[in-house]
Amino acid sequence: MHREFDPAQMAFGHVHSGDHDPHHHHHQHDHHPPHDPDAERRTLIATTAVVGVLLGAHLVLGAVAPEYQRPFGVPLALLAAVIGGGRVVYLALASLFEGRIGADIALAIACVAAAVMGEYFVAAEVVFIALFGECLEALTFERAQRAIQKLLEYRPRTARVVREGQEVEIPAEALRVGDLLIVRPGERIAADGVVIAGRSAVDQAVLTGEGLPVDKGQGDPVYTGTVNQFGRLEIRAEKVGAETTLGQVIRLLAEAQRHKAPIQRTADRYARLFLPAVLTAAALVFFGTNAATLWAWARGATAARGLDILPTLAVLVVACPCALVLATPAAVLAATAVLARRGVLIKGGAALERLAKVDALAFDKTGTLTEGRPELGDVIALSPWGEADLLRLAAAAERPSEHPLARLIVAQAEAIGPEIPVADEFQAYPGAGVSARVGDQHILVGNLRLFRERGVEVPPALDEALGRLDEAGQTALLVAIDGRVAGAIGARDRVRPEAHDIVHDLKHLGLKDLTILTGDRPAPARRVAKKVHIKQVEAELTPAAKAEWVHRRQHEGRVIAMVGDGINDAPALAMADVGIALGGVGTDIAAEAGSILLMGEPLAPLPSTIRLARQTVRVIRQNIVLFAFGLNSLAVLLAGLRLLGPVAAAIVHQIGSLLVLLNAIRLLGFERWSEFGPVRTSHRFVMACRRCTPSAVGGWAWAHRRGVIGGLVAAALLVYIGSGIVLIGQDQVGVLRRWGRFQKPLLEPGLHWRLPPPWETVTKVEPNRVRVTRVGLSRPAATSGPVAWNASHGGRRDESALFFTGDENLVELAGVVEYRYTRAGVPDLLFGVAAIEAGVQAAAEGAFREAIGRTPLEAILVSGRREVEAGIEQALRERLEVSGLRVAIDRVRIVDAHPPREVVPAYRDVSAAVSDAERYRNDAEGYAAERRLSASAEAQALLDVARTTAHRLQSRAQGDKYAFLARVRSHAAQPELTEFRLLWDTLGAALSGRSKLILDGRAAGRRHIWLADPERFGLGKIIAPPAPPSGEVED
Repeated sequence: MHREFDPAQMAFGHVHSGDHDPHHHHHQHDHHPPHDPDAERRTLIATTAVVGVLLGAHLVLGAVAPEYQRPFGVPLALLAAVIGGGRVVYLALASLFEGRIGADIALAIACVAAAVMGEYFVAAEVVFIALFGECLEALTFERAQRAIQKLLEYRPRTARVVREGQEVEIPAEALRVGDLLIVRPGERIAADGVVIAGRSAVDQAVLTGEGLPVDKGQGDPVYTGTVNQFGRLEIRAEKVGAETTLGQVIRLLAEAQRHKAPIQRTADRYARLFLPAVLTAAALVFFGTNAATLWAWARGATAARGLDILPTLAVLVVACPCALVLATPAAVLAATAVLARRGVLIKGGAALERLAKVDALAFDKTGTLTEGRPELGDVIALSPWGEADLLRLAAAAERPSEHPLARLIVAQAEAIGPEIPVADEFQAYPGAGVSARVGDQHILVGNLRLFRERGVEVPPALDEALGRLDEAGQTALLVAIDGRVAGAIGARDRVRPEAHDIVHDLKHLGLKDLTILTGDRPAPARRVAKKVHIKQVEAELTPAAKAEWVHRRQHEGRVIAMVGDGINDAPALAMADVGIALGGVGTDIAAEAGSILLMGEPLAPLPSTIRLARQTVRVIRQNIVLFAFGLNSLAVLLAGLRLLGPVAAAIVHQIGSLLVLLNAIRLLGFERWSEFGPVRTSHRFVMACRRCTPSAVGGWAWAHRRGVIGGLVAAALLVYIGSGIVLIGQDQVGVLRRWGRFQKPLLEPGLHWRLPPPWETVTKVEPNRVRVTRVGLSRPAATSGPVAWNASHGGRRDESALFFTGDENLVELAGVVEYRYTRAGVPDLLFGVAAIEAGVQAAAEGAFREAIGRTPLEAILVSGRREVEAGIEQALRERLEVSGLRVAIDRVRIVDAHPPREVVPAYRDVSAAVSDAERYRNDAEGYAAERRLSASAEAQALLDVARTTAHRLQSRAQGDKYAFLARVRSHAAQPELTEFRLLWDTLGAALSGRSKLILDGRAAGRRHIWLADPERFGLGKIIAPPAPPSGEVED
């Protein structure tokens, strides 16, 4: 996705703060609603990060366990596609409404098509690539904003002015034309104006690029942003705010960025051609695949089938411009890595594309072709003083000064010796020179204006020498001793040592149009141009003039690259097709305004950067032509012919993107592969091939036609003989035929040479590879457990899946036969594998029907599966033996068996009833067994009790019997005693356990009867009756 930035939306508006035009402000506000670019950029980066994290999580979690890819029931890839796809689709619709056709629309179409097909990962990948590219462009937009913001930092925020006779400090925005400014040493000047009083040296490098400070005195102009170095200056303000020179530089920079022709992305450029072609192909595929259905609907009839949109979706997915979108970023990313390794930073791929087309180069002088710091030039001494004496005395006077030229003279004098004397009575003249007393001599060192003000006459000989120094681009300091001119010391900017070789390399690259643009004087500019061999020089140019020169050359049809390092170069850098800034030697503004930043050794990487840019453009074109267009066009054609399904289309899409990346990776070895011997040899071969033009090759071949013909014949003969070499794989054997007749033995694994065709032909076969033939259902039941008749059923291919069982029932069955070719049967393969497979298929089906026809349905469904499989295998072996097919059966399996689908519900009901009856029967038998066991135990207990009672009664009866017989014998011997005993036994038995009162019937008189127990009252001894006569007491 592509976004253009508008510099008018940047902070440039602060430059116009002095205008105070409220009407203008409200007008802009009405037409440009305020928005926050930083917030929009942060949202974009956050969205890209979220999509990237979700996409990465989808891949990682999928590798661990696929079910983790749906943590909330929604695939992570789909979530990523929805989050990022909303932005892609929105921007595509916005582009469409604006009348622009670009890669955005193709991306949105591919994203939606992939989501409709269920290829969520492909949709998320397309979205991520689009968002990532937009992030890169957003970062470039941010850097463009920073360029103008940094320019504003060079404007002083406050200024010291004289108001009503008092010095007051006010905001710089409050300055008015005519104000009197007071600028002290070290401060920046806040307005353009003229020096009213004071003298100083002003560093103007920020605007003009001059390496040395410029002396300023009364009547000299000064500019905003320059630095007052030494003296106090009083300045009358003539331009303030946006009208100052610095304000004009800022305006020029913003306008250059605003009006520069936008570089259309390569992807968008080609998408204008590719997208209509893809949509046309998709439409043709849709109407071609659904013509019959659409025709039936048009006639109001019922179509035989619905719309088939899968081929159309496949075309849209495979035509996703990911390869087109990656073509430029991938190559640019690889080139950026190479450039970063060499100390070159680039802001975007568009800069590389433009750099490859550059045909003219413009160089700034100071700090670019020169080092930006002075060196000592010519020393001219007048008689009687020598150069060493002149330099030593000048150094003695300049030692207390902080001026850059003073430090340069002191350093040079210390280097050549002898020791520099100490000066007294030092006095500085800011912006002009110094004076001091060295011993008894008065020394004056300064510019020509100081000497004229002090009345020191310059001799004509020295005046001519000063002219030569000026022509050579040297700044001259005059030296006077005791009021007499003793000579002059020149200072110059040193040319970079590598500048000459760099310019030479650029000319070898075909860049002949080279120009120096400088704000310096013509003399030093021509001196530098002569040293580096550049013919065109434009001197004393303001920043606006530099930008205007670049703009004028662009109107002439030139593609301009500007090389600079300072603020004065920023407008030209921004205006140029490619701005190349030097890093580390100038200000950051040039680096921000330019497109390319050269770090480290400033100019050295320039030629190799141009070569790499050209190679990068070649790689981009290869990516677009070969992979984005070539491979995608072929895939679209195959998808349109229904030879490429949606999944295969997604795979081809990934392959195209991968090839683009691999081709771009080649740039990582740019100008490094030549270090290796094989690469060097290949390079020589390629160069030789380039020299082999058709005319040269044709001429050489005709001159050596006999040798060429002989070589071609020999090569053809070698190729023909070599075609007899045959490699037999480890699991293969070779079947040899000589003039079509089979030859023994078989060729074993290894390398063989046979006579080339048509004499001998070798056919490779794999006898040990297990082959499978299926019988019955087209697909088995999808179950992970043991196969049962009531499991989920496979689809019936036709009526051949129905089999009659031995009890005249129907069963649907799926069977598999695994077999191999025997070595003896290998020659049969010569007559066609399809015929053998058909024979095995027919034999297998017959064996299945034979075995199933002998087996009851219950045995097939429930109990006899293994026996049935064994019977099928035996029947199959017999049939194969009869048919003469020499194959070995490894295994026969019944993978699915069930009643016909039409009666499966009834079978399931019967099965449920049988199961219920069996369950009830089992419950009843269990209960009966339980009751029988309980009754048996109870009966056994009753028998035990009865036996015990009988034994006891029998024992007692036996005892009574013996007791009765004993009494009978006793009664027979002593009847009275026995009867007396029986009487008392009877009484004892009758009265046992009862309260008794026994009275003696022979006792006379009144008797007292105690009805209570006398023992309870302690009366036992009182009422104890007298002892009865012996033998008469009876208990």
